[in-house]
Amino acid sequence: MSVTYTWELPRNSTAPAQGRWHVREVTSNYREAIDAELVVTELITNAWKHGAGDLPITLRVEVRDDAVHLEVCGESASDPMLNMRATTDEGSEPSGRGLMMIDGLANSWGYERHGSSLCVWADLPHLE
Repeated sequence: MSVTYTWELPRNSTAPAQGRWHVREVTSNYREAIDAELVVTELITNAWKHGAGDLPITLRVEVRDDAVHLEVCGESASDPMLNMRATTDEGSEPSGRGLMMIDGLANSWGYERHGSSLCVWADLPHLE
């Protein structure tokens, strides 16, 4: 059995906090909420900072028997970049480190393109 929740978030600095609030409301326990909030914050922040256009960011949370599926979609011309280097080149901003964190917390993660929309998802273990 699974239950799916979907919200549209503004493409601005308030979106990560709104996403955390929604996730906290639908997860089953404190530990699950903490991990899900970390992942959602990273995904929404990436959609807001690296996305394009004016359309809202979509957050979808599916609570399954074995996992919590988190998905964030927004307009974007580029794909997510997982930077496995511990440091960046001098003068450049860190990139992809948040995805390394997601990689460590999630059972799996990935992304899909739907036209100009990029959807990045992560499956976290469902903790009962």
